[in-house]
Amino acid sequence: TITFNEAVSGLAIGDFTVANGALSGLSSGDGGVTWTATLTPTASITDTTNLITLDNTGVADAAGNTGTGTTDSNNYAIDTLRPTASIVVADTALAVGETSTVTITFNEAVSGLALGDFTVANGVLSGLSSADGGITWTATLTPTVSITDTTNLITLDNTGVADAAGNTGTGTTDSNNYAIDTLRPTASIVVADTALAAGETSTVTITFNEAVSGLAIGDFTVANGALSGLSSADGGITWTATLTPTASITDTTNLITLDNTGVADAAGNTGTGTTDSNN
Repeated sequence: TITFNEAVSGLAIGDFTVANGALSGLSSGDGGVTWTATLTPTASITDTTNLITLDNTGVADAAGNTGTGTTDSNNYAIDTLRPTASIVVADTALAVGETSTVTITFNEAVSGLALGDFTVANGVLSGLSSADGGITWTATLTPTVSITDTTNLITLDNTGVADAAGNTGTGTTDSNNYAIDTLRPTASIVVADTALAAGETSTVTITFNEAVSGLAIGDFTVANGALSGLSSADGGITWTATLTPTASITDTTNLITLDNTGVADAAGNTGTGTTDSNN
């Protein structure tokens, strides 16, 4: 509101200098004494000290007297800066039993951040909190079990947060990429010759769902026989050994049993439980 001591004419938007904003809709409803306009602040600004300055020389009263000098408004503060975030997953290669700290850092303190604001690929977040008034937030990422996926993101819906001025975020923010391998190695065991006589041996093939290391003869329990020559020619997915039956035995029911805990995949996931061969 611009109020003169008497009616004036000639007042125009161009007579004003507006800090961090713009005026529009300048008009008078009482013949030129009182004028109103709308102040629209500039976007993405935080500034506590702003003035509108009028160049009085642009107006004249009914006698033709022009104004002189300038007139300043009262001060107004502007905060049109929307909150923005960055998201960092600390551990970018998660295996079985592992979790990672996730740090969400805003450009200013925000409130309203909740777990529901996040979309988490192949995992869940928990323990969301801030220790510095809402600028830095942390949570724990727990990956989904039995997953192998090298491309995963956490996505934040920024519209769920607001700063002290009430400005809400806009759009979404993605974290850095993280890989998940929570798939434990599993095996199948096939004895090729299922009826062994004196002097015979059989090839035994152990096939894993992924490459493993650490497989050793000692991981097997062999009924009425022994394994030898354990090896892999394809990097650890398919392994072969030779089964030599114990002499002077007649037994129609025999199994080879693998203790899966002796092997691990490239991510360090160990097997679990045991696997039996065919009879």
